[in-house]
Amino acid sequence: MYRALKLTALCAMLAMISPASEAASSAAKRTATDRSILYRTKQVDGLSIFYREAGNPDAPTLLLLHGFPSSSRMYEPLLSRLSDRYHLIAPDYPGFGHSDAPDAKTFAYTFDHLAEITAHFTEAVGLTHYTLYVQDYGGPIGMRLAVRNPERVDALIVQNAVAHEEGLGPL
Repeated sequence: MYRALKLTALCAMLAMISPASEAASSAAKRTATDRSILYRTKQVDGLSIFYREAGNPDAPTLLLLHGFPSSSRMYEPLLSRLSDRYHLIAPDYPGFGHSDAPDAKTFAYTFDHLAEITAHFTEAVGLTHYTLYVQDYGGPIGMRLAVRNPERVDALIVQNAVAHEEGLGPL
């Protein structure tokens, strides 16, 4: 029940950032009847980055950044429930989910580097404007994206995420 309440609250928050005009919203609903989730990969900086995508690309985009130790899989319920109104993209960071996991001896698993890869991912899939939805690890990564390209961020939804520069301390 708690999960259902959280999802209901999220849907209410997202309703506040819906397309400004009724006409735009109706057009998006007319063309976004397919609620299937697509599973894709994109080459970014020599890595295969896996991502889930749902909804009409002409609708407002939600970029869903997952937490630790999860993956984009955590957003499956949102992808299916919100795809009639939003374009949703949920990538797996390098070393998470179905994305490539380079050796830690040769790849820096820092928030700065993961944010850089994620920024390059957004460019590779053609995202110019999006609402950032960040959870846990997604906080430090998303905040870096927002600072790097604030003109791309239309709104910010933070769920249980740190927002300070260091991210999380040493484990």
